[in-house]
Formats: sequence, C-alpha cells, structure tokens
Amino acid sequence: MEKFQLRDKIIGYSTNREATAETSERYLVDGSQNVLIDPNFGKFSSRGGYSYLGALNTALTPVRQAFTWNNSIGGELPIRWYDDELEVYLGTVGGQAINAWTRVASSLSTTATPRATLWWDTGEDLDLLLWVQNDDNIYEWGGGVFTVASVTSNTITKNGTNTFGQDRAYSTGDKILVCVRTGTEFTYTGGESTTTLTSVTPDPTASDLIAGDILTQKIVTKSNTPLADRKNNYIFTHENQIYVGSDTNNEVYISKNTDYTAFTFSSPRISGEGALLVLDAPVKGFGSLSKIPVIFAGKSDIYTVEFNEITVSTTLAETLKVRKLKTGVNQGVYNQETIVPLGNALIYLTNEPALRALETVDTADQPQLRSLSNPIKPDFDDEDFTNAFGIWHKNRYYLTAPNNSKLYILDYVETADGGLTRFWQPPQIYPIRCLSVISGVLYGHSSAVPETYLLFNGTSDGVYDGMAVADKIPINAKAVMAYRTYGKRDALKNHDEFYVEGNISPSTDNLILTLRYDFGGFTQETLFTINGTNPDILLESLEATSLGQQPLGTQPLGGSVQTPPELGRFRVIFEMPKEDYNELQEIYESDGVDQAWEIIAGGGAVKFSNRRNTTNRL
Repeated sequence: MEKFQLRDKIIGYSTNREATAETSERYLVDGSQNVLIDPNFGKFSSRGGYSYLGALNTALTPVRQAFTWNNSIGGELPIRWYDDELEVYLGTVGGQAINAWTRVASSLSTTATPRATLWWDTGEDLDLLLWVQNDDNIYEWGGGVFTVASVTSNTITKNGTNTFGQDRAYSTGDKILVCVRTGTEFTYTGGESTTTLTSVTPDPTASDLIAGDILTQKIVTKSNTPLADRKNNYIFTHENQIYVGSDTNNEVYISKNTDYTAFTFSSPRISGEGALLVLDAPVKGFGSLSKIPVIFAGKSDIYTVEFNEITVSTTLAETLKVRKLKTGVNQGVYNQETIVPLGNALIYLTNEPALRALETVDTADQPQLRSLSNPIKPDFDDEDFTNAFGIWHKNRYYLTAPNNSKLYILDYVETADGGLTRFWQPPQIYPIRCLSVISGVLYGHSSAVPETYLLFNGTSDGVYDGMAVADKIPINAKAVMAYRTYGKRDALKNHDEFYVEGNISPSTDNLILTLRYDFGGFTQETLFTINGTNPDILLESLEATSLGQQPLGTQPLGGSVQTPPELGRFRVIFEMPKEDYNELQEIYESDGVDQAWEIIAGGGAVKFSNRRNTTNRL
C-alpha cells in the first residue's frame, strides 16, 4: 500500500518567510492570486467573480469616493462620486422600481477626493450628509428622493403613502427640489406633512415635470466655511461637532454642536461651542478610539483630543487640547480612506508602508501600534498604495491597491476557546478603488470607469444581465504552495504517484497541477490536468454536480460555509516516473470563465531515495 505524504489544512498566505522552510509548508506563497483560504476547513479555492450593480459605463473616470448612508429613517443610500458627479443608487422609491445609479449633483470637483460625514440637524430632526472636496465650502444633502405621481400649476404630488417630510423633504431649510431628468429646480413653501407640496414655483406643468420623474433635495453649499480661501480636505463628526482639516495648513476647526457652520467660541469656552486646534503638521485623517477623537497628521504624527470640564467663577467651562503621541517615523496614516474602526482599535495603512492597529493610548503618551502586515511585508514594500481604500466586512479587513488592481484581505477568526487569530489571504485581482457594503454585501467601485461591482459573485468576472458567455472575463486563479522538504532538506526524495482531492465544477476543464522539482523548478516541472467532467475521478454523477442545480454565487467559494452543491467531489492519483529532488512545490492554476474548484488535500507517495546526493559538490 502506498503511503501518501498529504498536505492539508492550509492556514494562510505569507511572503515574509523562507519558502522552503519546514514551518512554511502550510502556507500559500508568493505568486498566488485569486484564491481564497477557508480557515474552518483548511482548504483553498478559486475566488468568485464580480457582477455589475447598475449599467455599464465606458467613460474613463474612476469612482473616487464611496459612502453608504444608513440614514435615520431606516433607509440605505449607496453613494459614489466620479468625474463632477454625485450619484446615489436607488432601488424602489415610492413604490416605483428604479434600480439604477441616479445623479444627485453635478459640476463638482473633477479631481479632488470627496470626504463625507453625518451630522444631526435638530431643526429638521434628520441626519444630514456633509462633505468637503478641496475648496472652501461644506456641502450638505438631506437625502430626500421622491418620484412624481402628478402635478398641477403649483403643486407636486409624490408616489407612495409616506409624506414628503417622512421621506426627508426639508421643512425648515432650503425647500428646493431638483428634477433629475431636466435639472429644473422647484421651490415649495408647504405641504411637507402631506403627499402634496404646495405653492410650488415655477409652474410644474409648464416646466416639463411629468409623472414618474425623480426629484431630489437640492444640494446646499455653505460657502467660506469655516473661512474663505481655505482648502477643506477632511471632515469628521464627534458628539455632533464637525472637525474640518486641510492638506495645506496645520489648523483643525471644530464647529458648534447645534450648527455645523458656526466655529466661534467664548472665553472661557462653553461645552458644545466651536474650537480651534493647532497641530505640528497638516491633517491626514480622523478617527475615534474609545470615544476619544484621534487626528493623524503629516507622515508620522498621531494626536488625541482631550476635553476637560473646569469651573471659572460660577460658569462651568471646558478646556480642549491635543496630545501628541510618541510614534515612529512614517507611522502616521497613509490616507483617510484606510482608517477603519474595529472595536477598541483603529486599523490603518501607514506611510512605512504597513498595516497597523492603534489599540490603546496610555498616560505616558505611548500608543500601542500593533503591526498586522508582517506576514506579507514584501508585498507591502513593493506595492503602490496610491488612492488605497479600506473597509471592514464580516470579520475581514479589505484594502485596495488600485494602481495594480489588487485587493488585500486580512481575515480574523475566532478560535474554539474564544481566542482570535489572523491570517492573510492571497491578493485578489479586481479593477477597483473604493469599497462599499450595500445591503450587507461587499461591493467594489471601479478604478477606471464609473461602474460598481458585486464582489465574490459567480465564477467569472464582468457578468451582466443579458451578456453573452463570450463577454465574460476569465479569472486567473493560482495557488502556489510552499516547498516541501519532508523534514530533511539535504536528502534526496522521489515519488511515482501524486494524490489530489477536492471539489470541482463540470465547466472546469483545465485546472492545471504543476509539480516543481527543486527550487524554481531547477530539476524539472511536470504538468497534469484535472478535468471536472472526467468520470474516472468524480465521486458522484455529473447530473448531481450540474451548474444548474444551484445559482452560482449563492454560497461563497472559499468562505465559511459548506461546499457549494454545484461542485462535485473528485479524487485523482497521477502516475509519473521517479525523479530525485530535494524539495517539491505544488501549483494549482486555472484561467477561464465559469471555473470553480477547491483543493482539500494533495501529496505524493514520497520516499527517500537510495541514491547519494552528488549535486552541488565541490
């Protein structure tokens, strides 16, 4: 009976260790891409593809920013900025199905990176979206979206049973709606508590406003806020006070908690009033750690903001100051978009570059900065993180590197005893820049065109309703495993059989196994093909594994659930002539449309050779 030396339970991806070391055997290594490791079952698989959310668009303008607004009335508004436009994805509005990206504003900056925050307006009793874009303004949108049921010469009636006010029409602010189709603005004076606005001007019937048109609340521009000729690049909310930072000066303006346009304060300062902070470098990002505002500045600086109540005469006042933390060179944040809160920590990309976690701040001004990217340090050292974007979703930190179309994934896994482990996935190749969670699912926004994609969906890239099979984009999935020395680096080994077990779809006809004998394939490379329609290796009928049995993408390939039912179990033993080697490497690769596979275990019937090692002797 042959005894196969099987390798199973792959535990991560690493490029910061010797690929032939015995401790590396359970890792995928450099060269791996578009495969996912399952931490529960120890297997790895080809990744899912991406499909479009909304229409295709060939304009060469990337999505520069994205924000999912889960608003105070229980709605969800996915937002994206590209070229000079702000768009929102609308599903059903007032009972009318739209299901498309819809323009809310145009004539915005075509180059700046917009940054947004939410602020509560006690007058409107609504949360508002505020953003800045490298000018001296703060922009406001109330999030009101409506569809027209009917119009008269001075009224507009909406679809649905909600009143205009319930669907976020302003009752105290700028009472102006804009028709998406024509760009015409309509001012109203009443009717917000009903489904019909009154005293509407200009005449809707004379302005080509028709049933089915989409109306949005007009964007409000607060000019010269906090002051004229200042470049506003960063905005952040803490206890309903707005913090505004700039790339071009060291000042941070803080607003009043009842008016985001008011930045003045008394002497002594009263709690809730505005404030001015002066740092040692321009702002690069904001965050919050255990309810303490955190400000990143320059390439290395991190500050916390401290509030202390004091009594001045009979007045209860408040002092506000910044405390600079002790950090190393280039340990500041790379950009605002990579700062992601996780419990009592902030995960962020540094200028080193490295991924770090700012976990606690003690009284000695010494923060705990845990390094998270050491296992793939060579990848980070070689990467171009221009316009990087980070997000947390379902126990994973995702980080994009748009210029190289790479998506890095750091997995967090809770162990049976309540502990926590982390591991890196191999890089995923996706043409994305920004990330969003929409309806609980991860989406990526294109780094080249105004498009948005559902990630890890199906088994091909670029899938769109009505597209022909030829329009699908193949996925080059490649799993490069660390070399195996079988516990004795200097000894020669050989085998004449190699076992592989996994799951495969019938449409996967070219899963290639490469066996690389000695480092870099110095001795030889041997290729074998695993075919998902080969009845000699399948453990069930082709009918049971038909792709039509279950919709692809309903269960994540390589995720934390059981094997998708459309994949059939296979076992195969390849036979080959014996060839002596010191170390052996396995590589699994596919490059086609509708390819789906998982590898559970593999290994040769390895024995130590009877031959004396005569190579490399002097």
